Amino acid sequence: MRYCVWPACTCTSRKGAHSGDGRRDCYGWCLDPCLVSLTTMGRVVLLLLSLPRPALAHSPFEGAGVFYGGLLHPLGVPAHLLLIIALGLYAGQSGIEKSKASVLAFVLALISGLVGASFFVQPGLEPTLLAAGAIVGLFVASKLTAIRYLSVTTAAVAGFLVAYDSPQESLVGIAKLVAMIGTGLGIFIAFCIATLISEYFNSLTWQKIAVRVMGSWIAAASLLVLALSLSYPA
Repeated sequence: MRYCVWPACTCTSRKGAHSGDGRRDCYGWCLDPCLVSLTTMGRVVLLLLSLPRPALAHSPFEGAGVFYGGLLHPLGVPAHLLLIIALGLYAGQSGIEKSKASVLAFVLALISGLVGASFFVQPGLEPTLLAAGAIVGLFVASKLTAIRYLSVTTAAVAGFLVAYDSPQESLVGIAKLVAMIGTGLGIFIAFCIATLISEYFNSLTWQKIAVRVMGSWIAAASLLVLALSLSYPA
């Protein structure tokens, strides 16, 4: 007979599950504390992303310098960050070895997007990025890793969209080039971190569930921010 320690975890019990000495037995399973913490963290992130923010989509990092401003650029745009993290989690679910084609497609599309952003004036892509983040988040939650071409196509489209929406319009000449290089590195580093985290938590069952929960929260956050942006346009 197994007894649950109530402060340590949350139990699901059945009706009449009591032992002879008056203590309550747990015939179900104890929810891992890490999943509880993950759910709480997801709610906090969702709340923060839904808070009002300035209308300027690409807020500068004052005092960071041209290169480091570009390097930190993805962190200042929620639509970019959500899509990058979702894509990294999606690639990591398949494992590093099986994701090589996706990573290559992401890098090539990233470079193409940065080059395109330097020469062409692009419209506001935030709604498209948020919609893409929601879709990729659902891919993570559903764990659609068996379709290889879907992973490669998703990585290419997402990489191009994030890069193409990072034009650094206020800069010119060498400063703009340096900023774009920093932006590309920042996007790639964020993608790699999310991929490695997802790949690391891909061994135990509860870890796989945790990654899928993260994907569902990213999808929910993306849809919430998208709804707010459409309801209250800048």
